[in-house]
Amino acid sequence: MAVLYLLLVFVVLFLAKHLADITGFMRIIKFSRTLPGPDLKEFMANAKRELILKWLRSCAERFGSVFRIWMGKDLIVFFSDPEDVKAILGSNQLLWKSRNYEMLEAWLGKGLLTNGGQDWHRRRKMLTPGFHFKTLAEFKPQMEENCKILVNKLDKVADGRQFDIYPYITLFALDIICETAMGIKKNAQLQSTSEYVNAVQTMCRVAHKQVFSFANRFPIVFNNTAAGKERNDALKVLHGETLRTIALRRKMLEDCNYNINAVSNDDEDIGTKRRLAFLDILLIAQKEGADLTDTEIREEVDTFMFEGHDTTSSAITFAIYQLAMNPVEQQRAYEEAMAMEGREKETMKYLEAVIKETLRLYPSVPLYGRCLQDDFEIRGMKIPKGAGVSVFTYMCQRSEKWFPEPDKFDPERFLDAEKELHPYAFVAFSAGPRNCIGQKFAMLELKCSLANILRNFEILPPENFKPMELAEVIIKSGNGIEVKLRKRNH
Repeated sequence: MAVLYLLLVFVVLFLAKHLADITGFMRIIKFSRTLPGPDLKEFMANAKRELILKWLRSCAERFGSVFRIWMGKDLIVFFSDPEDVKAILGSNQLLWKSRNYEMLEAWLGKGLLTNGGQDWHRRRKMLTPGFHFKTLAEFKPQMEENCKILVNKLDKVADGRQFDIYPYITLFALDIICETAMGIKKNAQLQSTSEYVNAVQTMCRVAHKQVFSFANRFPIVFNNTAAGKERNDALKVLHGETLRTIALRRKMLEDCNYNINAVSNDDEDIGTKRRLAFLDILLIAQKEGADLTDTEIREEVDTFMFEGHDTTSSAITFAIYQLAMNPVEQQRAYEEAMAMEGREKETMKYLEAVIKETLRLYPSVPLYGRCLQDDFEIRGMKIPKGAGVSVFTYMCQRSEKWFPEPDKFDPERFLDAEKELHPYAFVAFSAGPRNCIGQKFAMLELKCSLANILRNFEILPPENFKPMELAEVIIKSGNGIEVKLRKRNH
């Protein structure tokens, strides 16, 4: 009898403590019944990295521009109409990322990508000046130096044979982000087997794998898997290196009394002359009294490393593939690259259109997720607190209304000045208060890399190859990007 009494007391206390959560979850369940969407069994059957994007597209085609999916205990409502995208991305209410981003917190902590609320506002305001285009333009010499290394590497395989170009591009992008984010040279293109390079690649791969695994969403399960242990080993390398670099850059700044013009370039592990890395901007802000701990600085630097590496690698390689498959567009881009050599900081209308059209078809982030901290009204319905909303970028940018023949590669879409495009029909860099802070940096890097490749090589189409689009944290090709290169004779 005493046992039953204690059990009853436990149940009552548990219900009292969690009554609000239970009531809220019941509201979410009731709301979910008002929307079309697949059942949980169908989600589980398709929640594989090679199936999820194709399946989500089929859901949009079956259920329309608004549908819901239960991802375990999480309800996600998907939107792909530009007006709905505007309401979500333009909202100052929806500033908290979805729970999927929690998979990255072991590496990125509460950095700009994963954070929300007032702390996010504070850091965003602090970091914004570092992404002014005049500041970013100072990085162009570093980009050009790494482009030369990339061209030299590609020169060795530019004999008409078919090969996977993605490994070359990802190491190139890693070298650039190491120099610009942390102010250090990693020479990933020359030392692709280094411990740090391998750790970055491991973290990206494991994080992607974890997102759509139901069991691995629970830390107690994931930490005891082989992938979890692999991730934890990589984290020791990454966090250790970032903290070591913070100490190095702080000493360097103190030695030159924060006068960057006095920085010596003798030690290539420290950095480059007259240029502040993003890390330096944070260290100077900390020194001048900003409320920033070393851990918070590490989180932001690691965030730059993730966002500035994987997203750019994906965009460059998909652009190369599309240029290979569209020789007329490639020739036009080549002619502009030759005419604008050395002037990539200026507007390159056609190459920029090629990049935008590539990102329309293969948006680096195929889904923008938000977690509702309060009820949210849209389309005359009230989505309850605790549910998630997701902008389905991939389908939004394939709307036949705004992009006729949406699966066709056509850079002219972004050159037609007379055509009025809905401002939220193309959101490859997101939009609104949480738009991509590094989009100008990314465009400069994309223009420099593609222009250098075009000047030196003719990109030929591969045989019997088609990219396998994977919707992970970042969209990428699961089977690499195969092309052929032929040296140009100027």
